[in-house]
Amino acid sequence: MNTRNQLNKYKRLMKSDIEKEHSPLLDSLDTKKRKALKKKLQAAEPSEYFGQDFTQLGELVDTLRELDLIKGDKKMNKKMKTMSESNVDIVATASKLRKEYEILYEQLRSLIYPRKEGDLRDE
Repeated sequence: MNTRNQLNKYKRLMKSDIEKEHSPLLDSLDTKKRKALKKKLQAAEPSEYFGQDFTQLGELVDTLRELDLIKGDKKMNKKMKTMSESNVDIVATASKLRKEYEILYEQLRSLIYPRKEGDLRDE
Protein backbone atom coordinates (compact mmCIF):
# COMPACT_ATOMS: atom_id res chain seq x y z
CA MET A 1 0.00 0.00 0.00
CA ASN A 2 2.89 2.33 0.77
CA THR A 3 4.24 1.87 -2.75
CA ARG A 4 0.85 2.78 -4.24
CA ASN A 5 0.76 6.03 -2.22
CA GLN A 6 4.26 6.90 -3.39
CA LEU A 7 3.27 6.23 -7.00
CA ASN A 8 0.18 8.44 -6.72
CA LYS A 9 2.23 11.20 -5.11
CA TYR A 10 4.80 10.93 -7.90
CA LYS A 11 2.07 11.13 -10.57
CA ARG A 12 0.62 14.28 -8.97
CA LEU A 13 4.05 15.90 -8.89
CA MET A 14 4.68 15.03 -12.54
CA LYS A 15 1.32 16.47 -13.61
CA SER A 16 2.01 19.73 -11.81
CA ASP A 17 5.42 20.07 -13.51
CA ILE A 18 4.05 19.64 -17.02
CA GLU A 19 2.82 22.87 -18.53
CA LYS A 20 0.48 22.90 -21.49
CA GLU A 21 1.40 25.13 -24.38
CA HIS A 22 -0.31 28.50 -24.21
CA SER A 23 -2.21 29.74 -27.24
CA PRO A 24 -3.83 33.16 -27.34
CA LEU A 25 -5.55 32.13 -30.57
CA LEU A 26 -7.11 29.04 -28.99
CA ASP A 27 -8.05 31.04 -25.89
CA SER A 28 -10.06 33.42 -28.09
CA LEU A 29 -12.22 30.61 -29.52
CA ASP A 30 -15.25 28.96 -28.06
CA THR A 31 -14.84 25.36 -26.85
CA LYS A 32 -16.27 23.71 -29.96
CA LYS A 33 -14.10 25.70 -32.40
CA ARG A 34 -11.02 25.25 -30.18
CA LYS A 35 -11.43 21.47 -30.15
CA ALA A 36 -11.98 21.39 -33.92
CA LEU A 37 -8.85 23.47 -34.59
CA LYS A 38 -6.70 21.39 -32.21
CA LYS A 39 -7.96 18.19 -33.82
CA LYS A 40 -7.16 19.43 -37.34
CA LEU A 41 -3.71 20.61 -36.26
CA GLN A 42 -2.96 17.22 -34.75
CA ALA A 43 -4.23 15.37 -37.84
CA ALA A 44 -2.09 17.54 -40.13
CA GLU A 45 1.14 16.90 -38.22
CA PRO A 46 3.69 15.18 -40.46
CA SER A 47 4.14 11.51 -39.63
CA GLU A 48 6.88 8.97 -40.27
CA TYR A 49 4.61 7.12 -42.71
CA PHE A 50 4.74 9.81 -45.39
CA GLY A 51 7.03 7.89 -47.74
CA GLN A 52 6.16 4.35 -46.75
CA ASP A 53 3.99 3.71 -49.82
CA PHE A 54 6.78 4.76 -52.15
CA THR A 55 9.22 2.47 -50.38
CA GLN A 56 6.84 -0.46 -50.65
CA LEU A 57 6.25 0.26 -54.34
CA GLY A 58 10.01 0.24 -54.93
CA GLU A 59 10.32 -3.07 -53.10
CA LEU A 60 7.54 -4.51 -55.27
CA VAL A 61 9.29 -3.42 -58.46
CA ASP A 62 12.59 -4.86 -57.17
CA THR A 63 10.92 -8.15 -56.30
CA LEU A 64 9.36 -8.39 -59.76
CA ARG A 65 12.71 -7.62 -61.40
CA GLU A 66 14.31 -10.50 -59.47
CA LEU A 67 11.78 -13.06 -60.67
CA ASP A 68 13.05 -15.55 -63.25
CA LEU A 69 10.09 -14.82 -65.52
CA ILE A 70 11.11 -11.18 -65.84
CA LYS A 71 14.85 -11.85 -66.12
CA GLY A 72 14.35 -13.87 -69.30
CA ASP A 73 12.06 -11.28 -70.93
CA LYS A 74 14.14 -8.29 -72.13
CA LYS A 75 11.06 -6.20 -72.88
CA MET A 76 9.59 -6.80 -69.41
CA ASN A 77 12.97 -6.26 -67.74
CA LYS A 78 13.29 -2.89 -69.51
CA LYS A 79 9.76 -1.98 -68.41
CA MET A 80 10.62 -2.85 -64.78
CA LYS A 81 13.77 -0.74 -64.97
CA THR A 82 11.72 2.20 -66.25
CA MET A 83 9.21 1.72 -63.44
CA SER A 84 12.02 1.56 -60.90
CA GLU A 85 13.50 4.82 -62.22
CA SER A 86 10.06 6.41 -62.19
CA ASN A 87 9.61 5.40 -58.55
CA VAL A 88 12.99 6.96 -57.67
CA ASP A 89 11.83 10.20 -59.29
CA ILE A 90 8.58 10.05 -57.33
CA VAL A 91 10.48 9.47 -54.08
CA ALA A 92 12.73 12.47 -54.79
CA THR A 93 9.70 14.65 -55.47
CA ALA A 94 7.94 13.31 -52.37
CA SER A 95 11.00 14.11 -50.23
CA LYS A 96 11.00 17.68 -51.49
CA LEU A 97 7.27 17.98 -50.88
CA ARG A 98 7.70 16.46 -47.42
CA LYS A 99 10.19 19.15 -46.46
CA GLU A 100 7.92 21.90 -47.80
CA TYR A 101 4.98 20.34 -45.93
CA GLU A 102 6.94 20.29 -42.66
CA ILE A 103 7.93 23.94 -43.07
CA LEU A 104 4.35 25.00 -43.81
CA TYR A 105 3.03 22.92 -40.91
CA GLU A 106 5.49 24.54 -38.48
CA GLN A 107 4.50 28.01 -39.74
CA LEU A 108 0.82 27.22 -39.19
CA ARG A 109 1.51 25.64 -35.79
CA SER A 110 3.46 28.70 -34.67
CA LEU A 111 0.40 30.84 -35.44
CA ILE A 112 -1.63 28.71 -33.05
CA TYR A 113 1.11 28.15 -30.46
CA PRO A 114 3.52 31.12 -30.62
CA ARG A 115 7.00 30.19 -29.51
CA LYS A 116 8.56 31.72 -26.46
CA GLU A 117 12.29 32.03 -25.93
CA GLY A 118 13.61 28.83 -24.33
CA ASP A 119 10.77 26.62 -25.59
CA LEU A 120 11.64 23.00 -26.23
CA ARG A 121 10.33 23.42 -29.77
CA ASP A 122 12.65 26.41 -30.26
CA GLU A 123 15.01 25.09 -32.90
